[in-house]
Amino acid sequence: MNEVGLGQVGVGTWGQVMLNSWSKHPKARILAVCDADGDRARKIAQEFGIDAYYDNVEELLRHPGIDAVGVATPDYAHREGVVRALEAGKHVLVQKPMATTVDDAKAMVEAEQASGRYLMVDFQHRWGIGFAEARKAVESDSFGQVVHGHIRMSNSQRVPLQMLSWASQSSVLWFLGTHTLDLLRFVLGSEVKRVFGVSRRGVLASRGVDTPDFFQVTLEFENGACIQMENSWVLPEGEVAVIELNMELYGANECVRVHQAPNNVIQKTTKGGLEVPLGARSAVMARGTSLHYFIDCVASGTRPSITGHDGLMNTAALVAIEKSIAEGRPVDVAEVL
Repeated sequence: MNEVGLGQVGVGTWGQVMLNSWSKHPKARILAVCDADGDRARKIAQEFGIDAYYDNVEELLRHPGIDAVGVATPDYAHREGVVRALEAGKHVLVQKPMATTVDDAKAMVEAEQASGRYLMVDFQHRWGIGFAEARKAVESDSFGQVVHGHIRMSNSQRVPLQMLSWASQSSVLWFLGTHTLDLLRFVLGSEVKRVFGVSRRGVLASRGVDTPDFFQVTLEFENGACIQMENSWVLPEGEVAVIELNMELYGANECVRVHQAPNNVIQKTTKGGLEVPLGARSAVMARGTSLHYFIDCVASGTRPSITGHDGLMNTAALVAIEKSIAEGRPVDVAEVL
């Protein structure tokens, strides 16, 4: 395929990031946009030089020449756009999390399987070089079975208090925990088996945003690894960076550390001592790498490495965490599937 015709569903903040990235891909041709706010759809279409704009998905899907669709509606509203696009024979890239309920996620996977088209979830942090290197380290014979570790992805209070107008309608678990869960599945090559979570609220609620301050979760994987996961929205506003992202995994023989933000460092410790595989840098991915990858897959007829199944298992683990917190007990992911 020499050119991929694109339609974009949802042109809010991240929808515009997708459009901006795709406008730079040599094989991408953006044909139409759609948003429930018709005025916004018209404004963004004009801004990006796109001829067609709509205020409903069905009209966009009837636009001639569209091969693939990007979906960047609110997290809880992905199902309609994704399922209808797949049923219309379009490939789909949906923003994370794929869904906020297991039922919605299953409906999307069923539509993917019935259509034969590609459904990719935009878990863009897999393209961070530090995490790709961590996966190689864990897969090596010398590393040994992963025993335990931790991952942390958190934001300063600027994100829920200033950047996200809808923070009280979501949580840091769905905003950032979806990324950390996916990174662990990607690096460990294993599914989450059981979760036990705790959460508290108060700081953000006292400042007008009624959402939990943080989540701390113990994740037990099918391969035996036990990982602590932390996601917080209450780091001080004065932090040097808006985001903090780091991971440490300890194997039977070696360990690997990725301090992607704000330090951009990856280290590996072996029996012989400390190694810095990439010269003291993890080289944070360029924004849009995953978006260009999707276009490349559609153009070449190659199924993406991330599928609807990844989105389903991610959503199921997040739902299990919420159930664990609500009931104050460990929850098997199988309970919510």
